[in-house]
Amino acid sequence: MKISANEEYGLRIILRVALLETASPLKLVSLSQIAEAEGITPEYAASIITLLRNGELIESVRGKNGGYKLAKDPKDITLYNVVSALSEKIFPSSFCDSHAGVLERCMHSSSCSIRPVWHYITSLLDQLFSRITLAELMQTESSVKDLVNNSMADVMEMIR
Repeated sequence: MKISANEEYGLRIILRVALLETASPLKLVSLSQIAEAEGITPEYAASIITLLRNGELIESVRGKNGGYKLAKDPKDITLYNVVSALSEKIFPSSFCDSHAGVLERCMHSSSCSIRPVWHYITSLLDQLFSRITLAELMQTESSVKDLVNNSMADVMEMIR
């Protein structure tokens, strides 16, 4: 498994918007500011922002002084919301249908020892990501590390 560029830059973009908005609630972030700050092209930044807008996480304000702002309070946006807007689940429900090889239906569809593993991992990540908010990600690295450790311990306790 690896984190996609869209997920990484998408998280960085939404964090940048949140941090700038917190510093000055009336300040909007322009596309060029985002692209320059993240070292990506404006076209790539726009494509990621489109995903975040479609996920109803970022809003655009048109006009001469327009730009982007969060669509919700940072404490109401979870890591799950952001990752879901940027990519598919690790193991979407349609996975088996799209990996049948040359057959019409996967030959393991009635009994698959791999499927429960992917379901379990997907469930763990969904639960962990649902516990972490954008507001929490706006903290220092050490604070977030502690938060993730505590959240992971809670999730592990829930599944026992």
